Amino acid sequence: MSKRIILSLFFGIFFSLIITFLFFKQFLYPTILPVVHDGNLRIFADWTVIVSANNCFEKGYDVFLENPCDFAGRKHVYGSLLLYIPFIKMFPNFFYIYLPFILGILFLISVSYLLHNTNLKGYWPSFLVLIFSIPVLLVIERTNIDLIIFIFLLLLCLSKNFYLISSLIVISSLSKFYPILLSLIFIFENDFKKTIIKILTVTSIILIILIFQWDSLVKIFENKSQFSGLGLHMFSFRGIIDFLKHFGITISNFDLNFIKYLYLLFFIIVPIFFLNYKYQKQISLIFNNNEIYRNPNFEVKMFFLSSSLILFCFFLIPNFVYREIYILGLIPLIISMNIKNKNNFCTFFYSLIVIKFLVTTITTFMFQSSIMPFLNSFLILLKHTVDIYLISVIFHVYIYFIKYSIKKITNQVPQNV
Repeated sequence: MSKRIILSLFFGIFFSLIITFLFFKQFLYPTILPVVHDGNLRIFADWTVIVSANNCFEKGYDVFLENPCDFAGRKHVYGSLLLYIPFIKMFPNFFYIYLPFILGILFLISVSYLLHNTNLKGYWPSFLVLIFSIPVLLVIERTNIDLIIFIFLLLLCLSKNFYLISSLIVISSLSKFYPILLSLIFIFENDFKKTIIKILTVTSIILIILIFQWDSLVKIFENKSQFSGLGLHMFSFRGIIDFLKHFGITISNFDLNFIKYLYLLFFIIVPIFFLNYKYQKQISLIFNNNEIYRNPNFEVKMFFLSSSLILFCFFLIPNFVYREIYILGLIPLIISMNIKNKNNFCTFFYSLIVIKFLVTTITTFMFQSSIMPFLNSFLILLKHTVDIYLISVIFHVYIYFIKYSIKKITNQVPQNV
C-alpha cells in the first residue's frame, strides 16, 4: 500500500472525527442549512429520504408521487435504481445511521487522496479551507448522492478496467442521470474506433434503461423544486439570472435598478473578459502541450471529468451548493502543473478556487447567522459573482481539453515529441 493511500486514510478518518464532533456539538449550525421537522434536527436528510422511499416502495406506494414513510413526506427525486436497496428492513439502524456515516468517511478519504501529496506541505492551510467549506460540510451532513458519485468519479479515474469503469458510470447515471457525462472518460483512449464504441456502449445501456423508466423520469422532473437550491445555496447560471431579475434597488421611492445592470457590466462581464484575455497566452502554452493528451494520467482524467460535470450542472440544471464539490477534482492537475511549470496562471487558478470556497463559506455563515441581514442580497450577489469568474476560467481551459482530446483520438496529436 502506497504512502499516499495510507496518509489519505489517516487524514480522512482524522477529518471525519473533527467534523463529527462539530456536528455533534451543533457548532456548524445554522451555517450548515439544517433540516428540522417537528422541532427535531434531521441529519443525513438526503439519504434518509431514499431509505424511507424504499420502505414505501415495498409497501406498494408510487414514491414519485407520495412518500408517507418519510418524516416530511418528501417524494423520491432520484433514479429508480435507488429503490432496490436490499436488506433495509433487516438492518434499519445500519442504513439510517451507520452507512451514511461510513459514506462520509469514504468521501473525506477520497478528498484527502486528491489533495494530499507529501511534497505539497505549503498548500495545507488552503486545503483546510477547502475541506471545511460549506459544500463539503453540507454534502456530508445531508449524505447526498453526489457524495457517492464523487467517490465513483475518483475510482473510475484510477481504474483501467473497462467493466468496472462502465459499471460505475451506469450506476451513477441511473441514480442522478447527469453522470452519464462520465462516459467521456473513454475520450482518452488511443484509438478513435474504440473510443466511439465504448462511449456508445455505455450510453446506450443507460438510455435503454431510462426509456423503460420514462414515466418515473417525468414524475421526477415534476418535483424539481425539491432538488433546487435558493440564493446562497444555489450553484447555477440560471440562479444568477433569476436573482438579478428580481433584485430591486429602490431608495426613497427612486427606482435605481439601472445600478444592477452597471454591476453586471463592470463587475461581471468586463472582469471575465479581462481575466481570460490576460491569461490566454499562458493557458494556450500549458494546454498546447501534447504530453498531457498523449499520456493522460489520473490528474488529467480527474480534471476533465470534473470540469464536464461542473459546466453541465452550472449551465443546464439547478443545483444545491454541495455540487461544488466537483471543483475539488480540478486541484491535483493545477498543482502538479504549477510545480512543473511555475506558471502564473496555475497559481491564479488555484487561488481563485480557494477564494471561491472561502467566499461561499463566509457569505453563508453571515447569511445563516443573520449577521448584518441588510447585506444579505449583496452576499448572494458576491457569491454568484465569484462563481461566474471561476466558471469562465474552467470553461476556457475546457475548450482546450475538448480540442486536443479530439485531435488525439483522430490521430492528429504526434506520438513523439
